Amino acid sequence: MMKNIFNTYSRHLVIKSFLISALVWIVMLFLDFAVTLVMELENLSDAKNFFTKLNLVLYEQLHKGMQYLESSMLIGTLIALSIFNQQGNLVFLRSAGFSPLKIVLVSGLGPLILSAALIFLDETLFMDLAKTSKIINQPNQSAKLAQWEMVEKNLIGLRRLNDDEVEGIRIIAFNDQQRISSFSIYQEGELDNGKLVIADPSTQKIFDFTASFLPSNNLLENFSLPSLLKLKNTYQLEKDLQKIDSLIYSRALLPISIIAIIFLAGSLMFDSSRSGGVGRQIIIGISFGIIYDLMKDLSVASFLTYQWPIVIAHLLPIMILFGIGIYKFKRI
Repeated sequence: MMKNIFNTYSRHLVIKSFLISALVWIVMLFLDFAVTLVMELENLSDAKNFFTKLNLVLYEQLHKGMQYLESSMLIGTLIALSIFNQQGNLVFLRSAGFSPLKIVLVSGLGPLILSAALIFLDETLFMDLAKTSKIINQPNQSAKLAQWEMVEKNLIGLRRLNDDEVEGIRIIAFNDQQRISSFSIYQEGELDNGKLVIADPSTQKIFDFTASFLPSNNLLENFSLPSLLKLKNTYQLEKDLQKIDSLIYSRALLPISIIAIIFLAGSLMFDSSRSGGVGRQIIIGISFGIIYDLMKDLSVASFLTYQWPIVIAHLLPIMILFGIGIYKFKRI
């Protein structure tokens, strides 16, 4: 009988938590889409009409919605457990010998499967659509980002074509009195192991420096995990490696972060199972989701500023979630 109960109720709970988490994520995605579209409509022009803006927002929205994944799983798990509790199923399962931890693990399978599917789609499809959005927004500058770096007494500006090739190189040289001594323009060049090699028909110059020409944060966020791992071998500056490592750890630890979110959601549910309703669980979920996002941002920003091990910055919020969850489960 225990086996039949487990199969029936667990399957029902997994499906319900999956569907509710998916619905919460879609609602958050739609709300963000509506706000973003309204803001983009303020910049309508002859070149960029309503349909252009609509396509721009649509292409980037799925990848942008990944920032709500953890909060959606938290709220979805809380709502599913709350509905299950109102129907009397949680009390029945506990009286049948199921521990709160086992019930939470079963209910977390739905959001976890949904998260794994969305993470896979983000790596293989959503990021490519976001890159298409950038091309629609800036068709003539999709791969040409102007960047400036101060290297010794030279201010160097260029536009990146890819990881190795650059164009539109401008070099402003300063003397000891911090005054401009010369200004040069070159058509193209190459970046190679910390060196800027200028290939000009009349002369060839090599600047030996390790200046940072890392793509902007907006572009880096659209890089897949394999692309970030490949990009890491291209840059040598510690601050560049810190930023790349931060994105790598953020992507790699996302499933663990979601497991921690589900673990916390379950502990909160059983802690307030006698007095909680669906509305209360939604408020709790949104509150903890906002606090968790702020905690992650603060942790990463602090560790990047002081050049501390960035992996700890990503693990610290997760360990705090597990710590709160363990404390709550012990009080059940």
